Amino acid sequence: MEDNPAVKTVNRLVEVLDSFSSRRSGWSLTELSEHLDIPKSTLHRFLLALEAHGILQRDPKDRRWRLGYRPLLWGRLAANHSGLQVVARPVMESLAAETGETVLLTVYQNGEVVCIEKVDSPHAIRLAMDVGTRRPPHAGASSKVLMAYLPPDEIEALLQRGLPRLCTNTITDPQALREELARIREQGYAFSMEETDLGAWGVATPIWSPQGEVIAAIGLAGPTFRMSEESVQQYVRLCRQAAEQISRFLIFAHS
Repeated sequence: MEDNPAVKTVNRLVEVLDSFSSRRSGWSLTELSEHLDIPKSTLHRFLLALEAHGILQRDPKDRRWRLGYRPLLWGRLAANHSGLQVVARPVMESLAAETGETVLLTVYQNGEVVCIEKVDSPHAIRLAMDVGTRRPPHAGASSKVLMAYLPPDEIEALLQRGLPRLCTNTITDPQALREELARIREQGYAFSMEETDLGAWGVATPIWSPQGEVIAAIGLAGPTFRMSEESVQQYVRLCRQAAEQISRFLIFAHS
């Protein structure tokens, strides 16, 4: 399958689109060519084709490439038809109002954890994480709780891939991470402290599908100066309640 020219082209186009994020919204041809290790002539053809379909656009002033209007339409369509996000949103809003912290809804996808919905904390100082942000599954509460419930062979494949250090307390030792994932499965939640961002903590619990599979995680995140042992235990309890509520709503939605 990977040797199929059509599949190779699709994979290359996805790599191009995945290069755009909230942190890097624009690229010059040279920058993107170096980033993806694609010859400029080949890449330019891709970019022109994507531009013709409204997927990318080139700024007439700085000549940098940015996402066009079509991904925005796709995003709105996906949000409107995603049962999980529709069901989770009001629960997340209630959780944010009760705790005063940022609430994240994340899923595991192709070796990464993706934020698919967020409700911001009302505080001026809060975790900066946008919908669409992708992170490796070995660091952060929401990521670890999703990794913990993956099939054992997939967990081992991720461990073999390597555990890069993202912040002060990122777990980079495979055996230590195995023990952490086992602990998460035993207690039913994950906790993190400065594993992805300095001065940030998080807790997260799994969301189960009607079929009994972990399909997402709901988590809280905030700055360490607003954290205490008492608040962590309270937030774990509230995240569990929120996850159970979303799971029940999903059952009703599919009945």
